[in-house]
Amino acid sequence: MGLLDCASGASLWRGYDYYREKKVLSVEKTDEDVFMAAVAGRAKKPYTVELHINHPRKSKCSCPHANGKRIICKHIVAVYFTVLPKEAEKFYTEVIAAQEEEEQREEELADRVYQYVWHMKKDELQQALLELLFDGPEWQYDRFLREKGLDEY
Repeated sequence: MGLLDCASGASLWRGYDYYREKKVLSVEKTDEDVFMAAVAGRAKKPYTVELHINHPRKSKCSCPHANGKRIICKHIVAVYFTVLPKEAEKFYTEVIAAQEEEEQREEELADRVYQYVWHMKKDELQQALLELLFDGPEWQYDRFLREKGLDEY
């Protein structure tokens, strides 16, 4: 399992931001697949990162979130992208493509719903509206009453 698979979505995005903002202050290769780095963070003193490319769970960071834990934090991700900038490009490209695909699916679904509703008969529409009002969330029912002036006695 690769490093990006081990990190949370938040750590990936924040790590990518740190990479782009050049918060990795220094990197030194200490072994074939091991790098030591200093990364600027919230503390005055930079965080120390030990990145193990081939064994991501061995990676360490001195930040409060990851210190003493087997967590891939944003600082580790930033170092990873700094050492392997093509992985940063690939990450960004794949995420943007996935978002565009999801937006396309949502638009297609909305179009199908729109077409379906426009082809419903009056009694079908009335029944669907009543089901939404009485079986849906309470706020939806209350909002309908307020907006239609039905809550006034």
